[in-house]
Amino acid sequence: MASFIGRLGKVPGVGLVITLVVFYALIGGDAVNGLVIDEASPLVAAVMAAFFGTIPLVLLAERAALLRRGRRALLWELNAGKLINRMAFSNTFVIPLTLLSLQRLEALGTVIALMWLGPLAVAIWKMVTDRPRRLSSLLWLPLATPGMLLLTRPWEGKADVLGVLFALGAAACYGNFLLTYGGLGKALGDRVNVAIAESMMRSTAALAALSAIVIATLAAFGRTVPGITPGPDWLTWRVVLLTALSGLLTGFVAQVGQNLIFGHGLIKEATFAVLTAVEPTVALTLDWAVLGHMPTSLDLIGAVLVTLAGGGCYYQLEVGGEKLTRLATRLRRRAAAVIAAALRRDRGGKGDLSA
Repeated sequence: MASFIGRLGKVPGVGLVITLVVFYALIGGDAVNGLVIDEASPLVAAVMAAFFGTIPLVLLAERAALLRRGRRALLWELNAGKLINRMAFSNTFVIPLTLLSLQRLEALGTVIALMWLGPLAVAIWKMVTDRPRRLSSLLWLPLATPGMLLLTRPWEGKADVLGVLFALGAAACYGNFLLTYGGLGKALGDRVNVAIAESMMRSTAALAALSAIVIATLAAFGRTVPGITPGPDWLTWRVVLLTALSGLLTGFVAQVGQNLIFGHGLIKEATFAVLTAVEPTVALTLDWAVLGHMPTSLDLIGAVLVTLAGGGCYYQLEVGGEKLTRLATRLRRRAAAVIAAALRRDRGGKGDLSA
């Protein structure tokens, strides 16, 4: 398996293909959950999807290493407890906040566009702080600003404030998730799958416990809260099957794809973050295909602008960036040779410029 993945990593563009599969799985899971959030409530749908997605992920992790071996000893061996907890925190809240925002804003494309602000912040941080710096890549990001405005259209006054705040909270969780995933990938390599499975177990348990406490407390006082309290007939086969499909897409397929990307370094962390710019376009197609919301011309233009920004950053970081780095290295070496030759001339040397 390891040798196959090693050969796979050498195929040009394979990281980009897997990334696109991850995006369709992540957003597809949200779209499928969007079909049942009015019946089961976003909170309940999130708990069920997390449960169904976590089970196969745990069973797949190094052939169920978390179940066969002592968990404490294994996690001590991984030495990634803080990062696992950070990821668990993000996983606990990202899906409920996304579904709560979707219930209020209704348009999946708008929700995903707002959530892209989290990965955008990660991309900017990485390009500014990493070595070598990719400051020229930041020139692509202003292209995304008008795209975001066209997707959200704040001047129409239709955006629900609470829905926007939910989406921004999900964006913060998404950004922290990417930073943590990248850190785990660098620290653990191809063993990142065990850490991710443990993180999903913790987040699912935390989400289920918090949801049960909140819903039981509301029921005790005889109150119902939209988005939290499920409907009277929410436990149906339709809800179970759709949340199971959502969990398999978001919690299993997407996580396995990201394990390949970050565990084997198929794509740089900053590149993955900026590639999330295509998510609003993915969301528009799934919003139309699954939820039946026809995108407007402004939606399409906005999605194209945001996607172009992400595509430009991808080229700069993964393709053009390498060429520019090699050119800059050659120029630095040539300049050093010229300076050295000038110094030799001053000392009576031959001043050879052939270096």
